This record gives sequence, C-alpha cells and structure tokens, in this order.
Amino acid sequence: MRTLRITVIFLLFFSSLIKAQSNLSRNISLNIEQQKLSSVLAMIEEKGGFRFSYNSNILPVDSLISIHENNLNIAETLDKILNHRFEYRQSGNFVIIRYAPLELVLLVNESVGNPELYTITGQVVDKQTNKPIQDASIYERNLLISEISDGNGYFSMRLKNITQPISLTVSKENYKSTVTHFLAEVNITNRKENPGERFIYGNLGDVENTWLGNALVTAQQKIQSINIGGFISKAPFQFSLIPGLNSHGSLSGQVVNKFSLNVIGAYSAGVDGGEIGFVFNINKSNVQYFQFAGAFNLVGGDVRGAQIAGLFNYVIGDVRAAQIALAYNRVGKNFEGFQLGGIYNRVNEDVKGLQLSLGLNTIGGTLKGFQTGALNLVSKDTKGIQIGVGGNVVSGRTSGIQIGGIANIDKESSGINLAMLTNFTGQTASGLQIGAINYAKDLKGVQIGILNVSNENDGYSIGLINIALKGYHKFSFSTNESTNFNVAYKGGSKRLYNMLMFGTNKKSAEKIYTGGLGFGKEMKLFKSVSLNPEISSQYVYQGSWDYLNLLNKFELSINIRINKWLAIQGAPSVNVYYTRQNTKIGEFGLLQEKHKNFSFNNSGYTGWLGWNVGLVIL
Repeated sequence: MRTLRITVIFLLFFSSLIKAQSNLSRNISLNIEQQKLSSVLAMIEEKGGFRFSYNSNILPVDSLISIHENNLNIAETLDKILNHRFEYRQSGNFVIIRYAPLELVLLVNESVGNPELYTITGQVVDKQTNKPIQDASIYERNLLISEISDGNGYFSMRLKNITQPISLTVSKENYKSTVTHFLAEVNITNRKENPGERFIYGNLGDVENTWLGNALVTAQQKIQSINIGGFISKAPFQFSLIPGLNSHGSLSGQVVNKFSLNVIGAYSAGVDGGEIGFVFNINKSNVQYFQFAGAFNLVGGDVRGAQIAGLFNYVIGDVRAAQIALAYNRVGKNFEGFQLGGIYNRVNEDVKGLQLSLGLNTIGGTLKGFQTGALNLVSKDTKGIQIGVGGNVVSGRTSGIQIGGIANIDKESSGINLAMLTNFTGQTASGLQIGAINYAKDLKGVQIGILNVSNENDGYSIGLINIALKGYHKFSFSTNESTNFNVAYKGGSKRLYNMLMFGTNKKSAEKIYTGGLGFGKEMKLFKSVSLNPEISSQYVYQGSWDYLNLLNKFELSINIRINKWLAIQGAPSVNVYYTRQNTKIGEFGLLQEKHKNFSFNNSGYTGWLGWNVGLVIL
C-alpha cells in the first residue's frame, strides 16, 4: 500500500512538471544558416507560441547562428545554439533565459524524519572541480524555508508540518539550479503546483542598490536575491520586527504577502493587499492596494492603490495610486493618479493626474493633468494646468494653461501662459501670453503685456511696447488739425500693430502736449498702396495734471509707398474728446474750444472731423 501511494505521488508530481515545462519540451524544426541569434530566438518564439525574456547585455544577440535540426525539443535546441551556458525557466507564456555556465551538485549527508519534523543536511559543491560552494541558496519553495551554505558548502535544514513531497532547490549565481526531491511518509492524495509560485525576470536587485536598501537589507537576503531573485512565491501574512527578523526568514525578499505588519520595518518581494510599517517598508517588486509607513516606503517595482509615508515614498517603477508624503515623492517611471509632497515631487517619465507640492515638482516626460508648486519643471510637453508660485519651466510644448507667479518658460506654446512678470517661449507661441513682459521667437498667437517682444510676428501683440525684430516696425512723422508735430512708433504685425504716440502744438495760447497708445491693421490694396485703419487714445496736457483730458481718435489712413523705406500717408479722422478742464492756464489752450463739429448730451464730451498727413519710414 505504501509503494502504491509513493507511485501515485510521483505520477502526480511529474505530470505537473511536464505540464509546467510544456513549452520547453515542444518539438520544433530549424534550418538556419548564419543568422543573428535575436532572429533565431524570434523564430523559436513564433513556432513555440510563447515569448522569451532575457538580459540582452549578457546574451550575445548579434552573434551568427547556424542550426539544422528536425524534431528537436526547444530546451535541446536552446542548448545547441547557446552552448549549454544558460538555463531556462517557464513562467506563464514566457520562457526566461538565465546565464548559468557552471553546474553544481547537492551532496546529501542526512535525510531523516517524519511529517512533523524532517531534517536534511548536506553540502553544495561544484560539479567540475568538486570544490565547496559558499553562499548557495537552498530553499523549499512550498514551505518557504531556506538556508545558505557556509564557507565549506555545508547547510542544515529543519522542515516542519510537511504535507507534500519535499523539493529542495539549490541556486547560485552563474550556476544552473538543481532540484532534489525527498519523500517523507505523508498522506497525500493529490499534489498541485503552488498557484502563487512564479518566476519573473528583471532588475529585481534595483531596490537593494539604493543606499537605504543596501543599508537595511541583510547580507543573507541579498545573497538569496542574487541566487534566486526570479523565484517569487505568495503568502497570506508576514510579521516583521526588522528586515532580518521576520516570519519568512532570509527568504522574505522572495515572498509577496497579502498583508504585512512591520513593527520597525521589513523587506519583502511585494504586497498584494496591505502593508503597514511603523517606520519603513522595503519591497523588491510590486505593491498594490495599500501601503503605509511612518517614515518611508521604498518599492523596486510598480505601485497601484494608495501609498502614504511620513517622510517620503520612493518607487523605482510606475505608480497608479494616491501617493502622499510629508517630505517628497519620487517615481522612477510613469505616474498616474494623485501625488502630494510637502517639499517636492519627482517623476522620471510621464504624469497623468494631479501633482501638488509646496516646493518643487519635476517631470522627466510629459504632463497630462494638473501641477501646482512653488516651481514646476517638465522635461517634455504639458497638456494640462500648471500653477507655479515662482514659475513653470517646460522644455517641450505647452498646450494647456500655465500660471506663473514670476515666469513661464517653454520651448513651444499653444495654450495659455499667465505670468505676473514674464512669459518666455523659445520657439513658436501660437496660444496666448499674458504678462508684464512676453517673448516668443515666432509669434503666431496673442501677446498681452507692457513689453511684447518677438523675432518674427505673425500674430497679435497688444501692449505698451511691441517689438518684432523681423516683423512690423515703422515710424511715422505727421501733422494734423490739433497738433503741429506728431511722431508714432508702430510695432507688431500687419494683422495688428501697436502705436506709441506723442504730439505737440507750440503755438502760443494753443499750446498742448499729447501722448498715448493705439492699434492698427495694415490692409494691402495694391502693390504700393495700403489701407491702415487705426484707433488710439491720447492724454492731452493743457498746463495741469489735475484734469483728465482724453482724445480718442479713429483714422482711416491711406499709405502710398514711394520706395522700399519711405511712404506718404493721409487720413480723415473722427475725434471724440473728453475733458473737465474749462480754464486756460498760461500759454496752454483748450482743445474743445478749437474744434467742435458735433456735441453730446454730456457737456464733458465734444467731437469733430479731422485729418492727418505725413511720412512713414518703413
């Protein structure tokens, strides 16, 4: 009866192994001559219906391969083209290729016990040299019990509460892993692979390479990570005092827990439920649902859910979560969700969501959301709202809204830029700039400010002074019915130019000074003739600043070009004048007494038809 039970166990066990290794045992045929290894692997992927995962820095993907084999299984095919220097593990629809040119052997010295307590002692040695191997990982993947070989390659392992056959896996960096099976006398009717067990491939040691990870993760946990980093199992619960004292021992870095309670801190493979660390949490791979730490959370993979820390959160992968820290949040890849940092937030790639900080927000990629802080820095494009108390700096294109207390700086803009002091666009601005000083190399939108500067202007500049270095800038000298001498600077674009105007009448008893702003548009009628409708408002000084005297004028000017730098102008005008000054002062006159073609119900207003002639320097 015992022999029958053992036979059934073996059949069930090896049938599950065959199923797990179905991709590697599948037969294929290849007839290839001098093709790159990367192309050959792609052919095997297509024939096998799976994907390879490997480190391209170790695998010679550019080497040339020749192979002519019929009906050979995939594992044997890989051995031929890779010269038996790698080993292969299957995880879902992936086959992981791991560099392992050497082989080891497990020498069992003692294997005794019962289901309540089973003891295994032995030695790990190099298969070729027979020399002992130090720091090899020996682990039972179902019980999550592990040991590390000593300086002479020896180990001793005690296993409790055994309910299925024992499978000891021995792993060491650059060595092919080996599995040894032991059958304790246990009552087993069916044996299934652990559904939570899997192999993954990637930079699982990234978190250990940070200064905090290097300082807090124990030497034994680092050794386990190096030797068996790809083996990840699941457990319902972990309790930890510090990383080295926990319910999973040195294998904690290979276990994803549903819930983890850490008195000071812990190191694990990840979280698939919730984790609370009263000081810190360190996770080698992914975290999802909820994570809280009194000081910090350090995650080597991705985060989904909510992450809260008293000081900071540092995630090497992606984040799709609500992330809150009193000091700062740092994300190595993309962020999507809500991020609140007391001092600063840093995302190395793209952001889709809300980013709030009292200090600095930095994004290495694109912003598609809302960002507010003292200073916001984006390395690529923004398609959202930025509010910077100090300012916003975007190295790419902005197509949303920028609000900067001091300045907004970007490469290209097609959105709205609002700044108390200045907006600076290094290339094309096709949106709206509002600030005291606005600059755009190529203006195709609208500028509103005191000083608007552009290199080329094909848009609209509205302000006190508009300068287009390669755009529209002209000076006019003229006389009209009110002032004998007038000068105006016209700058901007033909679509809309700004006028800065000054005038004077020196005649005794009619003396006045004028100054103001206006806007105009050039409409070409013929090759050398243009129509320039202009509207302006000027303050009229008549001997005292105590009165508000405003002359509002609409002119329909005809410009006739004489040569490439000179034109003559003439225009009829409609004038509306408002004043409360009814007393002459010294030599100054009253403009309302000089002209009065029509009147208004309000005695402060008067109006007349006027004229303007002069020269324009192009």
